[in-house]
Amino acid sequence: MIESHELKNRDRYLKKLIGFQDTESVKVITGIRRCGKSSLLKLMIRHLRETGIGQEQIVEMNFESHDFRSMTSDEVYHYVKERVVPGKRMYLFFDELQRIDAWEDAVNSFRVDLDCDIYITGSNAKLLSGELATYLGGRYVEFVIYPFSFAEFLELYCPIAPDEPVQKAFQKYLLSGGMPYLANLRFA
Repeated sequence: MIESHELKNRDRYLKKLIGFQDTESVKVITGIRRCGKSSLLKLMIRHLRETGIGQEQIVEMNFESHDFRSMTSDEVYHYVKERVVPGKRMYLFFDELQRIDAWEDAVNSFRVDLDCDIYITGSNAKLLSGELATYLGGRYVEFVIYPFSFAEFLELYCPIAPDEPVQKAFQKYLLSGGMPYLANLRFA
């Protein structure tokens, strides 16, 4: 995945995700568009790399990319299978996977056929509808991601304007909202 901006720590979510690392459950990250799901995947990948997992053990696919968006579930399966390192656990990251028809067939096959840890994101009604248990045979844990809380906003905003009163920062939060991309903007 391309790093287009500095990752903002979302420790609360990352710690929860790390708590389920290397478990059988598929880790499903849901939330509204632009709330930070893809960034959380990148943070998890960074954590894996920092704890000794080799890059060759990590497969990333972003289905908003032209490279992957027209794949079938069979093609997704074969793409991943070709990258498996024999004798090593694989870490599979699928961003906006719901764009692929029958994606659940590929994911369930990975669980059966590979020694892997699976992470997926999604933001459409199919993933948010509560039908995940049907799609994944009940073997998943869902992490719902929200835009920045005011506390997270302050953590990012205060280094930019450390002497500004909290009330003024709160007014800016109310006016601009908590979408993570705002952390890259400078507030006037």
